[in-house]
Amino acid sequence: MCSGERQAIGWPTQCLARLLLGLLLLIAPWQLANALDPTKAITQYVHTVWRTADGLPQNSVNRILETRDGYLWVGTQAGLARFDGVRFTVFDHTNTPALKNDWILNLVEDRQGTLWITSNGGTASFRDGVFSNFDVVGEDAGPLTPDSDGSLWVGGSAGLRHIRNGKVIKVYTTADGLSSDDVGRIVVGKDHSVWFATSNALNRLSNGRIQVYSVKDGLPNNEVTGLYPTADGTLWIKTRNADVVRWINGHFEPLTIPDVDGGSVRTMLLDRDGNLWIGSGTEGLLRLRGQQLSRFTTKDGLSSDAVTSLYEDRDGNLWVGTNAGGLDRFRDGSFTTYAKEEGLSSDQAYAVIEDRAGDIWVTTPDGLDQLHGNQIRVYRTDDKLLDTWALLEDHASNLLVGTSRGGVLRLTDGRLVSMLSDRDGIPPYHLGAMLEDARHALWLAPRGGGLVRYADGKTSVFTMSAGLHSNRLFALTEGMDGTIWIGSNAGIDSIKDGHVASLPTTANLVGSLVISLYSDSGNTLWIGTAGRGLFRLENRRFTQYTTHQGLPDDTVNSIVEDSARNLWIGSDHDVVRLARQDLDAVAAGSSRTLTPLVFGNADGMKSAETNGATHPSVWRARDGRLWFPTTRGVVVVDPMRLLLNDRPPPARIEDMLVDDLQASLNGPVRLKPGTRRIEIRYTAPALSSPERTRFRYRLDGFDEQWMADGVQRMAQYTNLSPGHYRFRVDAGTTTGGWSAQEAVIDFDLRPYFYQTAWFRFLCAFAGLALLWGAYRLRVAWLHARAAVLEERQRIASDIHDSLAQGLSGIVFQTEAAILSMKRAPGMTLTHVVAARDLAESSLDDARYSVWSLSPPVLDHKNLLESLSSMARQFSRGRIEELDITSSGTAWSMRPEARHHIVLVAQEAISNAIQHGNAHRISIDLTFASDALRLTVSDDGIGFNPEPGVKQPTRGYGTRNMHHRAERLGATLDVTSEVGAGTTVSLCIPRLGLLARLWRVLRGDSIARVDG
Repeated sequence: MCSGERQAIGWPTQCLARLLLGLLLLIAPWQLANALDPTKAITQYVHTVWRTADGLPQNSVNRILETRDGYLWVGTQAGLARFDGVRFTVFDHTNTPALKNDWILNLVEDRQGTLWITSNGGTASFRDGVFSNFDVVGEDAGPLTPDSDGSLWVGGSAGLRHIRNGKVIKVYTTADGLSSDDVGRIVVGKDHSVWFATSNALNRLSNGRIQVYSVKDGLPNNEVTGLYPTADGTLWIKTRNADVVRWINGHFEPLTIPDVDGGSVRTMLLDRDGNLWIGSGTEGLLRLRGQQLSRFTTKDGLSSDAVTSLYEDRDGNLWVGTNAGGLDRFRDGSFTTYAKEEGLSSDQAYAVIEDRAGDIWVTTPDGLDQLHGNQIRVYRTDDKLLDTWALLEDHASNLLVGTSRGGVLRLTDGRLVSMLSDRDGIPPYHLGAMLEDARHALWLAPRGGGLVRYADGKTSVFTMSAGLHSNRLFALTEGMDGTIWIGSNAGIDSIKDGHVASLPTTANLVGSLVISLYSDSGNTLWIGTAGRGLFRLENRRFTQYTTHQGLPDDTVNSIVEDSARNLWIGSDHDVVRLARQDLDAVAAGSSRTLTPLVFGNADGMKSAETNGATHPSVWRARDGRLWFPTTRGVVVVDPMRLLLNDRPPPARIEDMLVDDLQASLNGPVRLKPGTRRIEIRYTAPALSSPERTRFRYRLDGFDEQWMADGVQRMAQYTNLSPGHYRFRVDAGTTTGGWSAQEAVIDFDLRPYFYQTAWFRFLCAFAGLALLWGAYRLRVAWLHARAAVLEERQRIASDIHDSLAQGLSGIVFQTEAAILSMKRAPGMTLTHVVAARDLAESSLDDARYSVWSLSPPVLDHKNLLESLSSMARQFSRGRIEELDITSSGTAWSMRPEARHHIVLVAQEAISNAIQHGNAHRISIDLTFASDALRLTVSDDGIGFNPEPGVKQPTRGYGTRNMHHRAERLGATLDVTSEVGAGTTVSLCIPRLGLLARLWRVLRGDSIARVDG
């Protein structure tokens, strides 16, 4: 039987009335919200399906329960799932040891908030985030039901057990009067009696006495498969392969529903509005209200026709579990849709209007539809190719219909007949808008040919030649002052008193495709465009609203004002309500953005894409409801009765991942040192409209302000510093405020030893020590520099003294030579030779002192270049051959080290020339990985290096070379043999970093050869 059909029910009127008034199945006392609107067809509810692809552990759902914390628990044949409205968290034997088996049989919550789970492997409990195995009843435990006194009744193969405070206080078996020890379903009645089914009868325990009921007492079958108590004490009983009966006034009464196989009934539920819902094993979901029976099957979108469980949550949503199909939810939305399933001629709706009789008229591709209450009648034209588009009711209550060929039809005696056509001068184009002005003139806006005015049997056409911006027209409206506003593909035009009037414009509107116009109660003109947003014309001033100001979409198909002067617009993706104060604030410049209230499929629309450019594209009925044509039917909303669920859900922290590993939240959270990534997952259970839930979170000690989060429900932090932190998260709704209770978790991030306070103290102490060492190093450097200056002063003094003595001797010898020329000419040569020798000696002394102070050849040269320059300059014209070689990779070298090496080589060359009479000198420079070696060899006369043998020297000689070797931290070897020349070897070891640092800290004045 299709949705909306009526079926006579063969049930006595008084019994059915008592059923509908008395039956209240499993509704918690805190459920205060309305149930599903019984005036709607099942197809008009918001229907959603979840399957394994959405996170459900298995598509066969056995039990459904909402706990007091707002979560929905779903028991399947492959595990237990906790649902917050967005995502499922699965618990099974692989991650929850307390669940011995994944086939969930039953779910109940006791007065203390403990969730009890019965499976094929026994009973488990869940409280404060911890699962526990209930070993008291063993693995043979069956159904479990809490009593109002806090105790538990547990069935199974060992009889009926009564448990209080975790201990079995009584076991009822056949010895106590049970019909069988195999106890199945259990319920506690309003009178505190316990009803339970065994394998062969129905049993009742009251005041310690057991009474057994069977077929002979009126049961259709001895095998009871379902027990459903009601608030008035009535008990409904379902037996296998038989009809439903109820226990009332001490006897059983049957319920017979024609065309419904009683044996196929698997579960039942009476919602708080008196609708009886029946889950069939073969016929899907059934609803019985009064004399009307409705069905919803897989043809309508049900996940499976085998319904196994029904549940009504505290928001009034209906949850349906099916076999191998998944989990279905039905809930009321703010919008009600009339589409093909409800009897509309087509899902595509073009225009909508209300006539004076209160009926709603809708044009579709397949005809003209009349909605009278919940009844739909379809009118079609004689010409099957003639589509109906625009709608208008004139002053005489005639319903006029615009067509796809420019003509106008009139509904007369139930038939659509031609009123105007191209023979009357109407351009043969799609007619998208019609208007009757205050003088009863008819205005037509076709998609070509210009604007048409029809009055007193005469047709007038306004085209571009009359001042219109375009002949392709899309929208019409009339202002309070009688101005006719026209929307086209080139902007807007206006006509007043029969003339096209000029008006101010804005650059963003010029050339725009205007598809909707609306003149509100304050004579403000609202202009909807395709792709350029919404415009407002007030006091000859334009204001533009686009996505930059908060519009969800820049295409505005329809515009209307509700009784509170809020503006409603239809777009290509949703229907939006804009608060008048927001619109005014943006127009006045006191605000930059709007705060729209957005409605979509989740609010009851089968498609949130509205249709435009065919008018009326929205209609405000006399009862205040708003009608929008969409691509899947026509939808209606009452702005004064929006189902928004403004109550903010409480936020809850579910998991904390630390470096991708789950952290336990059951005690203090202390994280190991070096934790790099923290992920905190939170939620706010909202089973009706989770898409309207918003979050904000903050990590005290890190975040300076609240962070907004809309959909991720997760916060991530990386590389936090050690310390104590508190994470807070709050939930709210897009239409309401924030919840009064935040979810909070504290955790400590432990430091490495080098992140502790004592280590910082040691580092500070070490820093001070380094500063002291640097200070000492600076002092040593200053002392060394002072020594250099002192040495330079000494050398200058030596130069002064030696030169003064030499020059004095020269003067003396010269004067003596002059005198001898007069008195003793024979002595002149002797004095001249002595003067020459003194001059040469003084010159050598000056040259040596200058080289010792600062040899100019070293400036800006590397070691090899410096050696080569010095050797060639020093030996030029004094030896026959100079050979210089180098090997290895040169090191980086401090200038003072290079200076000492060059002077050692210079001394060796000087000795070879002056004392060794050398003809050939060789210099070899080797850069090894562990040392630098310099060798100077000559072929001079040599000498005997044995101790005690006096050698010719020039005052400095070998002593200076050894002194410079010490400054370099090197070793100096001099080998010589009389007649075989002399070899001077300098070896400078390359120290490691620690050795160099130690020498610096020790204050050794070693000239470094490696930078």
